[in-house]
Amino acid sequence: MPSIVHFLLAALLVVASLAVPPAHSSGVSLPDLGEASGGVLTPAEERELGRSLLREVRRSAPLVTDPEIVFYVDSLGRQLLANAPSADGPFYFLTIDNSQVNAFAMPGGIIGIHAGLMLEVRDEAELAAVVAHEIAHVTQRHLARMFARGRDINFTTGLAILAGILASAVDPTLGSAIITGGVAGGIQQQINFTRANEAEADRAGMQILQGTGFDPNAMADFFERLQELSRGVGDQVPEYLRTHPVTLDRITDARNRANQMAASDTRNRGPEFQWMQARMQALQDPRRTLERFRATDTPSPQQRYGAAVAYLQRGEPGRAREQLERLDAADAPGLTLELAFAALLREEGDHSAALERLEDLDAVYPGHPVIRERLARVHRDLGQPERAIRILSDMIRREAAPNPELLRLQADIADAAGYIAISREAMAEYFFHRAQYEEAVRQFEAGMDASDASERDRQRIEDKRDTARETAREAREDRR
Repeated sequence: MPSIVHFLLAALLVVASLAVPPAHSSGVSLPDLGEASGGVLTPAEERELGRSLLREVRRSAPLVTDPEIVFYVDSLGRQLLANAPSADGPFYFLTIDNSQVNAFAMPGGIIGIHAGLMLEVRDEAELAAVVAHEIAHVTQRHLARMFARGRDINFTTGLAILAGILASAVDPTLGSAIITGGVAGGIQQQINFTRANEAEADRAGMQILQGTGFDPNAMADFFERLQELSRGVGDQVPEYLRTHPVTLDRITDARNRANQMAASDTRNRGPEFQWMQARMQALQDPRRTLERFRATDTPSPQQRYGAAVAYLQRGEPGRAREQLERLDAADAPGLTLELAFAALLREEGDHSAALERLEDLDAVYPGHPVIRERLARVHRDLGQPERAIRILSDMIRREAAPNPELLRLQADIADAAGYIAISREAMAEYFFHRAQYEEAVRQFEAGMDASDASERDRQRIEDKRDTARETAREAREDRR
């Protein structure tokens, strides 16, 4: 079987091919796509590819790591997945720390949403429309099917495309230049097939939207929003338009299909979206958030919350408290406001009060990942590393693909407390899940040699070390 990187590079060609604008905007007719991937990339192989690719993306792309935003985006994705036919296998919803309006899908259920897109959509339904569209690219097996058609893709061309996709997460102009140079000779033959993929993803995505209870008109509304954003900006069009070309026919088709559906008019499932949008803005640009807030005579509750988050980011808890105390609990998602007060207490240095508040929340929302992560940090602040490590260990065990941020936090807490074996093992896992396999091997070996490692610890760490060593060997071979 070809190496996992060859699968990766060929599948990523699909994503890059979406960057080519259509030469003609006539109606799209779907070709007979046949059976899935034609036996070239099976679902099991695609899942294996997804796990490897997830580690590469976590290593290479700038990710939003704020637990509340991560939880919100993942929750929205899971709601949509519950209404997506053929949504087998794991899915991973990532938020890219980038101001561009963009989103992407990768093989193995990886869905990426740029922070800039979350800030530009006008409601939750528009955000859900984008996520549903990307989910459809995976469930319709567009990537696997394209791989079947592109078995003779040149390795060097694929490598250029991979570099472009990773670069575009940091600098979209650079990424587009690399992609354009890499695909000039071989992508034209894929364009019609890609247009069909886009049309099919629109249609399947609208069905997912409808099944989840959102207004399916949100798909066409978002396309129109993109065209609004692109007017009068020259070459600086939204990056989403470069990778997902929008035509008048595409908007019309989406609008007509929505009109034929038994549609809901739901644009927001609840207040969470507006508050998470305000949180994202405050975390991305605290200074600008506060400038806008101060220039507003009658700020909305979400703007007040955003100002409080921005003040906390700037280390001004007194001003954050002033804004939080002016919020009516009836206007806010209860958990959001409670977490804000817990963060405020921690910033003020009142760790015992923060712990009490979080423990009360944990009783109401047992196992909630944001509450549990905050509890671990407060236990660390209070000099209770054993409790913090126990909480994090339980969280990590529950994840199919452990969050590297939790592993790094566990390693730091254990190291400060003198638990060397635990720290090295967690740090090794951190590197492994960021595709830094050689460093993972070194950390596992340091854990085996730690003076506080039991025989059982050494055996467990050795097994993990051997897995990391084999993965590192395969990665070296793939680069040749």
